[in-house]
Amino acid sequence: MTDAGKQSARRLTRCRTGCDEGKPRCRNCIDRNFECQYGSQLTFLTKNAQTVQPSEVGSLPASYEVIRFVNEDPENAKDEIEEGEDEISPPPEEPQRPRQDPTGSDVGRQTESESLSELPIWSADEPSTEPPSQPAMALFSDKDESAVAGLLALGTSTTEPIGPPLSLSEFTISPPTRERSLAQVMTPVNFPDYSVTFSPGPLTQPVAVSSELSPTETLELFRHYRYEVAPWLDMCDLGQIFGIQGLQLAMVSPPVRDHVLALSQASKDLLRPFSSHSRINKSIVGNFPPDGQLDITTIAFLHVLNKAKHCITDMPSAWSLQRESHKDFLEPISANTVGRDLNSAIYWLYLRLDLGAALAADTSLQAPIPPSPPYFADGDIEPDPFGLVFSYAHRPLWLCARAIEFMHNEDPSPHLPPLHAWMQIIEELEQWYRERPQGFQPMLEIETDDQAADPSQSFPVVLFANGAGVFSNQLYHTAMLLLLHSRPRTVHIADIRSATMSPLWHAQRICSIALNNERRECWDPCLLASFLTAARRMTHESQQQEILRGFEHIRKITGWNAGELLRDLQVEWGWPEA
Repeated sequence: MTDAGKQSARRLTRCRTGCDEGKPRCRNCIDRNFECQYGSQLTFLTKNAQTVQPSEVGSLPASYEVIRFVNEDPENAKDEIEEGEDEISPPPEEPQRPRQDPTGSDVGRQTESESLSELPIWSADEPSTEPPSQPAMALFSDKDESAVAGLLALGTSTTEPIGPPLSLSEFTISPPTRERSLAQVMTPVNFPDYSVTFSPGPLTQPVAVSSELSPTETLELFRHYRYEVAPWLDMCDLGQIFGIQGLQLAMVSPPVRDHVLALSQASKDLLRPFSSHSRINKSIVGNFPPDGQLDITTIAFLHVLNKAKHCITDMPSAWSLQRESHKDFLEPISANTVGRDLNSAIYWLYLRLDLGAALAADTSLQAPIPPSPPYFADGDIEPDPFGLVFSYAHRPLWLCARAIEFMHNEDPSPHLPPLHAWMQIIEELEQWYRERPQGFQPMLEIETDDQAADPSQSFPVVLFANGAGVFSNQLYHTAMLLLLHSRPRTVHIADIRSATMSPLWHAQRICSIALNNERRECWDPCLLASFLTAARRMTHESQQQEILRGFEHIRKITGWNAGELLRDLQVEWGWPEA
């Protein structure tokens, strides 16, 4: 045998020893290209580093299918894998050799100071959906700030400022990258007096938390707001303005922080009224500061959070005839309803809450109606899914508000007679229904036979894939139902489909959408009021029973209780008083 053959044979009988006797690295640090940090008290003794010989484990059955060794040097991982494929088990007489690190193993590693100054990188395409773990600590520590930073980072998927600059609404929302730290991405541009840096280091000027809540309870409420409250506030907004900018504003404004915590606590108590483990037995009161200390955007933000809290905690009172008007701050921000900024989000949320009260109490709106809804240009060179969803979701809300205004308008304009105004709203609703994108169309629609002829049949099944589709379609049917009950006598509807001109058809669609809405983030108080409006038109007892079961199911999902309104509904149906 030649020398080359001997070397090849000798090579096949050797193997590396001690390949896994260094400090182990976890999969999380390997994926993120971090260096595992061990405490100063943790040491790895040489006497404990032993390579098990084949004779010792030959008789033991394997309990796993794949063996994967962790390599501390990613640059040499490929070469070592290729060499390992040609190697065989070592003979028992082969002595062990101490492990030596490759010469290039330190290339690309992060030092301890670098790893402590950076946070994990979030991807803009795949945002994290898991809530950060809650630390059980007695002080507001570095980990608490990192947890809040994680809450704020979720959902950031646009690289441009949202909407035109106006007061506190000017925030820069962009996905974190390896070149830009999280502190640079999430810092509001209009707060020079606050240094909001979400790093493991302490805040330069920290905002003091409520004296009645511990830091752990405060973080628990912030997390509940981000995952349980903000999703339905941002139901029609993929940019999640309330979930992201709302928390940003709470980090630098104590009044906003108190109102966010108060709304979160109210929602948490409604969802878990009998859970002593998760209930925070301390009340948070969001006080309004004196006039002149805050700008109009912050004042409007505080009022809309307070109105949402009042609505979900005391719905019959919030839907009463005596409602408080806030035109002093609604009129200034209503001029920015076309865009997608914080002012626009505040206005449309306030209109949703006011619309729910108007539907439940059968009264007019108190919020001013803008001349046009959010605009989306179909001919844009770069498609904007955020603008598409925002525009198509809020247009039925705007048209439903106009329908309520038409019903309660006692002084019609001479330039637009009631007949023309009625036809204009109907045509715009039908245009939206025809041109709605695929995401706003039902993913499943099952009709029952002879639905219009036999109202005793069960409701049809109409399912949507997202909250914006549920919201917009239910309000479309609500607006059509209101207009058809207020139809002028001289109107001609021969050119419109007969099915859409049936009030019963729209009422049943509203009930069907509501009864099949199983997700908490897809519910809004105005949708509950819309369901109540359609339920008043149902006359068959089996449908009435199903509606009452539906309201009870909604209460279990959302925690919103409309008990007194349901008793009034049963009286309208002619049921005997309980």
